[in-house]
Amino acid sequence: MIRLDIWLTLPTGERLHAGELACTDADGQGRYTSAFRYTADYLADPRAFPLDPAGLPLAPDEFQCNRLEAPLMVLEDALPDDWGRRLLILRHGLPRNQQAEPFLLRALAGQGLGALAFLPPGETPQPQDDSATLLDLETLVEAARSLEQDGAVDQAHRLLLAAGSSPGGARPKALVRGDNGHWIAKFSSRRDEVDMVGLEAASLELARMAGLEVPEFRLENLAGKRRALLVKRFDLTAQGGRRHMLSLRALLQAGGYYVLRYADLIAALRRYGARPEIDVPHLYRQMVFNALLGNTDDHLKNFWMLGERSGYTLSPAFDLLPDVGGRREHVLLFDLSPNPPGPDGLAALGRKWGVSGAVGICEEVALGIARFREIAGQYAVPQEEVARFARDIDRRLSNRTP
Repeated sequence: MIRLDIWLTLPTGERLHAGELACTDADGQGRYTSAFRYTADYLADPRAFPLDPAGLPLAPDEFQCNRLEAPLMVLEDALPDDWGRRLLILRHGLPRNQQAEPFLLRALAGQGLGALAFLPPGETPQPQDDSATLLDLETLVEAARSLEQDGAVDQAHRLLLAAGSSPGGARPKALVRGDNGHWIAKFSSRRDEVDMVGLEAASLELARMAGLEVPEFRLENLAGKRRALLVKRFDLTAQGGRRHMLSLRALLQAGGYYVLRYADLIAALRRYGARPEIDVPHLYRQMVFNALLGNTDDHLKNFWMLGERSGYTLSPAFDLLPDVGGRREHVLLFDLSPNPPGPDGLAALGRKWGVSGAVGICEEVALGIARFREIAGQYAVPQEEVARFARDIDRRLSNRTP
């Protein structure tokens, strides 16, 4: 049995003991059960809000599940994905029988993205910042490349293990800080077949031009013609606090191989969001952008809500890329198909779903996407790659069938 106290850092920087988690020991197949409950003090606190308005309403109930499945997916949200989990295991030397989610949460403690900290009973969160500095970027890039290549860990990797074990995603990255804030630094991978760093920077710029809200970002040039993409963290506040993060996967309780539509996300915003009149058009705009750019990796952990006492709001858009895998089919369905319609068909879906200004949104996004060649060139994406993705984007804009 493993028990953890769950602490929530508010945007003001205040910390509340929000809940308690208990997980049984895993069996030979890695199966275990979990139970969560809010603390009585948290339920009585006027600053309290549900960690998941769909699955974990503010109530004195005990919420149970297998592993960290629904309704406790918001707790699994705090963990990084492949890259970060690998580094988290290496950093803490976790043996195979201590690599399940509860042990990873305990190892992560309060250093993950978002506002939750997971500590042994009786312990309280201590101020700690494991992020590296911008001056460490060269060291981090070299350590990431070496770790990918041979899996060995020596003293030079310790900085990466600390700074890189918190952010999500499957690609090399680390948390860094500078005079103007905290950033997620994204690096190229030795497995990359295209300039992923340049393409993501160009995609974020296109999204900004197309009217999407995106985090502040910039490219950093490094030795050996390498680059790092810095994306400003949006879970931190100017007061030294945190914003609670809830994925749409958790909110929709989508486990396993889910088959969901963008319309399901819009319905969730209307039901649980604090400002659906703003966030529904924002999410629809992101859908149109994904469709026309070819961002087929539009899974539910690439959409997040930010929570506080006043309610839940949609986060800025992130992890935007053209169809680098040549999938064509999207993870989320456009009405009934994983293949998106063109601008006219997207506008028709917006009208069907009651999205205000759908036609104008499609026109604005299409105008922005049409500048892909120009913007990708400005971010020094190789010309042969620009031409490759531009062909797919032109097809999407004109809705031609191959």
